[in-house]
Amino acid sequence: MDPEHRTQILQALAASIARRHLSAPARLVLDVIEPLGFLAGQIALFARPLTPFGRWREYLLALEDEDGWRMLRHMVDQ
Repeated sequence: MDPEHRTQILQALAASIARRHLSAPARLVLDVIEPLGFLAGQIALFARPLTPFGRWREYLLALEDEDGWRMLRHMVDQ
């Protein structure tokens, strides 16, 4: 996945979190997941075949490594 597309997907996810007023709970979950970033990425890779095509699959593709989780955390903070 190219970085620009990943950024767009993560921005949409962060905007969706903010629109639902879930920034604080999301920040808490992302802080807990941060030390387990590699494991969280592996779980996203495992879950990818189990998800339907569309928005959820794109979220998993964007979060398949530690950088994706860090980017999402940074976007939720803003």
